Amino acid sequence: MKKSTKELDWMAQATKNDLKKIILTICFLWISNTAVAAPVSQDDPEYSDQTSLKVSRARGKAVVVTAHPQASLAALEALRQGGHAVDALVVAQSVLSVVEPQSSGLGGGGFLLHWDAQQRKMTVLDGRETAPLSSRPNDLLTPEGKPMSWREATVQPTAIGIPGTVALLWEAHQRYGRLTWQQNLQAAMKLAGEGFLPTPRLQRSILLAQQLGIEHSDAFKALYLPGGKPPITGQRFRNPALAVTLQRLAQDGAPGFYQGVLAEKIIKQVNALKTKGQNFGGWLAEDLESYAVEVREPLCLKITINLICTTPPPSSGGLALLQTASLLTAADENRDPNKPASWQSLYEALPLADADRLYWLQDPMSGSSPLAGLLNTQYLGKRSLLMGTLEGRSPKPGLPFNQTHYPYGLPKTAKEDGTSHVSIVDSQGNIASYTGSVETVFGSRVLVDGMILNNQLTDFSFQPKIAGISVANRRLSGRRPMSSMAPIIVMQEDRPILVAGSPGGRTIPHYLSRILLASLIWGETPVRTVALPHLSVRNGKLVVEKDPPVPWPFSIDELSGPQWPIRQQRLSSGVALLQRIDGLWHGAADPRREGTAVAIP
Repeated sequence: MKKSTKELDWMAQATKNDLKKIILTICFLWISNTAVAAPVSQDDPEYSDQTSLKVSRARGKAVVVTAHPQASLAALEALRQGGHAVDALVVAQSVLSVVEPQSSGLGGGGFLLHWDAQQRKMTVLDGRETAPLSSRPNDLLTPEGKPMSWREATVQPTAIGIPGTVALLWEAHQRYGRLTWQQNLQAAMKLAGEGFLPTPRLQRSILLAQQLGIEHSDAFKALYLPGGKPPITGQRFRNPALAVTLQRLAQDGAPGFYQGVLAEKIIKQVNALKTKGQNFGGWLAEDLESYAVEVREPLCLKITINLICTTPPPSSGGLALLQTASLLTAADENRDPNKPASWQSLYEALPLADADRLYWLQDPMSGSSPLAGLLNTQYLGKRSLLMGTLEGRSPKPGLPFNQTHYPYGLPKTAKEDGTSHVSIVDSQGNIASYTGSVETVFGSRVLVDGMILNNQLTDFSFQPKIAGISVANRRLSGRRPMSSMAPIIVMQEDRPILVAGSPGGRTIPHYLSRILLASLIWGETPVRTVALPHLSVRNGKLVVEKDPPVPWPFSIDELSGPQWPIRQQRLSSGVALLQRIDGLWHGAADPRREGTAVAIP
């Protein structure tokens, strides 16, 4: 894991003045670009179209990497004030709710993978959204019993889940926070009330949301498209309603979100959508009052000298990531990133892991998932024999050793895209690896008191049964849909050495598998690790990143034979990476978005 001085000399710690120069440079580059919406893709509603910026990196004893410079700087200030990594997380997510509302916010959900340096214990806080009590398995079917189209489903009130973000942040703060809850919300309140300069990415996302459909949301149009146009470059954008909501949360804490005046307003405004949803039964006060963060054990797998830990169900991305990492260790050809064979091992492993997670996993409330069998060494060894034999075919799920038959229907792949990741380590070594989401770009595009509400319930299988057999990830009241979010902490000799996560919807475990491959096997520096090309496998096609920050080291044609059709497109990862090297933490932010790394020396 050690890097030479020569490899690291360009990663010298930025001073405060250097940070100001970096932020000013970023802002200049943003303003000099035109906000033009790219074509909407069901797989990648928001893909990367800016790769000219250099990787933002920082080095120190405490490091923050988030998806936006405002969030990173505000979180770093919390650490300077003596805050815990979780204090910095509360600051970062509340600020992202203001400046990056297309990806995550108070009306969404997420997962926190936390390392307590003093107790030497890792914990998962599950703040995934839940289906309201009125939910029924067929809520996303048409009257004819057919699955709704993806776009139609995202605007249905039945797609909105009970938000978990505020409860997760509150629970984490109650456990670990050192600064007051009110202190941690100050930066977000100020930005929402006084305004901030919108970036071209925010402007593009607003135009993408318009293409996806906003006619059901007058509040969205009024705030983000006044007069039919997105916020103007160079003019402050304000969200006064969100500022008031944040002030109320600062005063009342999370209990005020799930009970009381704000809860009543949320329920009233969500239930006003009944006329716009054909199957919508509405929300009850009990839906909010009964929401609870689930505390779970991390899902870990020892691979060579590394213990890779991530999130268990209702995350399915965690299992896929661990399976892929294990399958890659079985391939001897993947040691050199300059050879196509190394990348072929990756894209041969990805669909095998996807097949298993899509079929076998469900909310633990509905029943257990066969995680031990799916991570069994012999089982994965048997699955690895399929690598190199797929030839563009989608594999079937495997039958782990503790299963005698296939008990579920096989659903189609779900979609999820509007997501953000935060990686933080404080000076005491506490770590917050957090992925939050509202699902599609701007979620449901429904606003309540300035908050974007998610559409996470489209992550359930639209069809509850296939050929008369129930799907594991079917929609039921109180359940949490499967997610691809997969925050990571890698341990070596009982010490954290790497922290990572990314947005990207169902492609999240694909991005993060490549990150682990580059860092742990190829031995790349953190900056190259986040900037190297990505690839994915979708519906039997090899999707290859077009114009990556670091060019492909060979011709794309060398990646695959005729059995694997290749599609080139830009991919919108947003990796936030921390890596411990020679006693210091090195942070690197994916250059495909607006991510920024900052540090305390």
